Amino acid sequence: MLRKVKSIVFMSIIATTLLFTSCSISDLSSQDETEILRLCPGRQITRIHAIQGIGHRSPFEGEQVTCVTGIVTAVTGQGFYLQDLIEDDDDRSSEALFVAYSSASTIKRGDRIFIEKATVQEHNPSINRSNSLTITRLINSSNLQILSSQNPMPDPVVLGEGGRFIPNQIIENDVVGYVGKDKGLFDPEEDGMDFFESLESMYVEVREPLLVSSTNRFNEVSIVADNGRNANLISDTGAIVIRENDFNPERIMLDDTFINISKMRLGTKLLAPVRGVVGYNFANYRIMPIEPLAYIEEIVLAQKVEVIEGANLLSIASYNVENLSASDNAIRFTQLAKHVVNGLNSPDILVLQEVLDNDGSFDSKNVSADQTLSKIIQAIRLNDGPEYKFLNIDPERNADGGIKGGNGRIVILYREDTGLSFEPINMAGPRTETEIVNIGNRLSLSHNPGRIWPNNSCFRQSRKALISQFTFNGQDIFIIGVHFSSKGEDGPLYGEIQPPPFPSEDRRVAQAKAVNGFVRRILEVNPHANIVVLGDINDFYWTEPIITLMGNQLKNTTLSLPEKNRYTYVYEGNGQMMDQIFLSKSLYDNMESFQIVHLNTVIPELDAFSDHDPVIVYLNMK
Repeated sequence: MLRKVKSIVFMSIIATTLLFTSCSISDLSSQDETEILRLCPGRQITRIHAIQGIGHRSPFEGEQVTCVTGIVTAVTGQGFYLQDLIEDDDDRSSEALFVAYSSASTIKRGDRIFIEKATVQEHNPSINRSNSLTITRLINSSNLQILSSQNPMPDPVVLGEGGRFIPNQIIENDVVGYVGKDKGLFDPEEDGMDFFESLESMYVEVREPLLVSSTNRFNEVSIVADNGRNANLISDTGAIVIRENDFNPERIMLDDTFINISKMRLGTKLLAPVRGVVGYNFANYRIMPIEPLAYIEEIVLAQKVEVIEGANLLSIASYNVENLSASDNAIRFTQLAKHVVNGLNSPDILVLQEVLDNDGSFDSKNVSADQTLSKIIQAIRLNDGPEYKFLNIDPERNADGGIKGGNGRIVILYREDTGLSFEPINMAGPRTETEIVNIGNRLSLSHNPGRIWPNNSCFRQSRKALISQFTFNGQDIFIIGVHFSSKGEDGPLYGEIQPPPFPSEDRRVAQAKAVNGFVRRILEVNPHANIVVLGDINDFYWTEPIITLMGNQLKNTTLSLPEKNRYTYVYEGNGQMMDQIFLSKSLYDNMESFQIVHLNTVIPELDAFSDHDPVIVYLNMK
């Protein structure tokens, strides 16, 4: 493994390097108290911890406060973060807040500020003001004065060992309803949501920061403190993985408000503590570093499947190709081809999700993906791969969800040079119902390939399941490719509504019932039928949609892996298992290997081909 130390120096919002004076914070605290008393004769001095209060909303919300002071820790184009020098020795209340101020450009980090009057606001930062926590801030400040400049920063609050313990399992378990309006217990010691609220806008430090995600397309990256010693499930690749009832509140997101965050890989160790200000935006608490990040860059070879050899083995893989269209740059097709050939060893069957029509997101009348598929097959061949054939049913225009105009669909690629054969039966249209028929003593499909229950309302504006029947080593095998409805409308982990609502789950349950029903009908005719259901399930392996899909008919290959390694997708720093393969009992008993090949989640998102990793299973068809 090659390493090189990279020290990154970035341009900060603070244009001038501050040469801090030797005056200590304790000296400033005494001066501050004396000076404020002089500036506010006969008026109420309002400490920031009193404004923040103990809870998610200020007890002064909507009211005017007087005589507020503190040290500026960071400056944005919309205002600045102000931290009080007089603390209340209560960890439940923050000592800092944001001051919305139109002339923030005149204020610098290290300035000691006095505000004679201001109004307390609970600001909702979301665009549509729905299901978001609020930020306590001051608005309409009057008689704002800079009392002194180039003062030292307050000592940062250490998060983790040697400081405040970061909750590592529970995000919120004391509120049912709306956070801040509900009278549930405010519990920063146990609840991650309350923990970060108690630090809102404060200057903090994270020691031994370890990246548990790669840099995403929004220049965000997630870390854990103390090299992950108090984090729960850390995978072999370095991702932090969710499990039932544990969505990793110890995961800390960093964003680029004040510094540039470069493209870094999963598992990178930063060389120095992260120091920054705690903020909240896009339904996530985050730390906004105010100092450049330095890290060790590791050159990691691309992952490959562990190839299982054998004359009777059949390899079947699933891959979400993230809206691939013929209109995309040729580089994407080359990337995919290398992943198929080098990463997956050219599986016998490859089920793809999010294959778009030829002109991609351009909303034309075209729904054909023949050029997209031709480019995929040609790229694989040009990269020393086999000659694949494809199975595809064009959808009706804008009837299958996903990107408008993209007409995304599930496609099955297969190769015949290893003994696999496919017999087409009847041409199915986008709304053609596929039935199970008996021809002689052989179970067969009325349409091969076909769609499963495409007219069911649960598949309205959603990808329809694609079924096909193959023969390998004298045995029939049914392949069902699925791409269930997304979780996009579900509530965020750190949203105002707790527990987070999952309205999309009902639709996936209905889709799972439809697919399971078809599987059940096959097995009623032939209890030993070989059935594979695979694809982007858009849900976690313990949820109701998965349990419904499995029923008593299917087994989940995911469970063959150690719990810490069950992830194919990283969302907001959390590794989660979205892509799964299910087998009928006859196949599960003959499974040689199930693997996740981390081709994308281990590298910066802008360098990745897709936002999903592929999964693959090897079956012994003796």
